[in-house]
Amino acid sequence: MKRENKKIDLDILKPLFWEYDWGSVKENLTSPFVIARILELGNPEQFRLFAKLVGNEIIKKFLYKKGKKLLSPQSFNFWRLYYQKNETTK
Repeated sequence: MKRENKKIDLDILKPLFWEYDWGSVKENLTSPFVIARILELGNPEQFRLFAKLVGNEIIKKFLYKKGKKLLSPQSFNFWRLYYQKNETTK
């Protein structure tokens, strides 16, 4: 039963990948392309689910290694500041 709920939750990310095979996207959730797409186009609910699934450390590594290349300047700056603020408030 839990597995079914995960599938339903994960499907909220599907609209972000309309032009790609959904099965392939689900198998590669930690790829830089998938992370970039969610950070660029995802809404807060999609981001929270994604961060819960892959973990904030993977997202932070993406930002520091590939974020500047794969995100728009506005998105890169927002997420960089978002993670800096969350680190200092904990």
